[in-house]
Amino acid sequence: MLRPWDGLTDVELVALVARGDLEAAACLYDRYAPTLLALSFRVVRDRSEAEDVVHDAFVTMADRASQYVPERGSVVAWLVTLVRNLSIDRTRRRERRGVILRSVVAEEPKVTAGNPEELLADARVHAKVRRALAKIPSVQRETLEFAFFEGLTYPEIAEREGIPVGTIKSRAARALSSLREVLNQENVDLTEPPRRPGDPGRSD
Repeated sequence: MLRPWDGLTDVELVALVARGDLEAAACLYDRYAPTLLALSFRVVRDRSEAEDVVHDAFVTMADRASQYVPERGSVVAWLVTLVRNLSIDRTRRRERRGVILRSVVAEEPKVTAGNPEELLADARVHAKVRRALAKIPSVQRETLEFAFFEGLTYPEIAEREGIPVGTIKSRAARALSSLREVLNQENVDLTEPPRRPGDPGRSD
């Protein structure tokens, strides 16, 4: 069954979205969600995360609909750009969380034939991360523990806690921000891999 919005162009639908028409947003979602989901999945490599990205993209689109200028590109190109950027950002955040997790769970540095100075530096980083976790608010710390140690998704955490998924996402973002601030105070940068003696840009 056709809806009144189905016969409208993408540009007309965005104009309606800018005025708060949720049905127009739903129509755009029906038109492009499958394509956008496939695009996001190629980047994030996880179905659930790709679905979150597409959802976030349409929320962003609704918020910015009044700023859309047809002369700058088609609606679908705009949506593709949103999804691609959000997917890349999510992948980068996941990689940073992975670095933090590896640092937290490694109680002791692995015994290898590596450079002793490098092993000592790793041990100090692990200790600083553990201290940083202890300094952030308990609610934020628990969210990180649920996500990293138990491997729960945001919807799973929300169901366990009985609160909206958006609240969990915001809490996780604040937790990572708080953790990053404490680590910055400790002069720990987990976004860059440790350099070995002789690497370019290092003067040993």
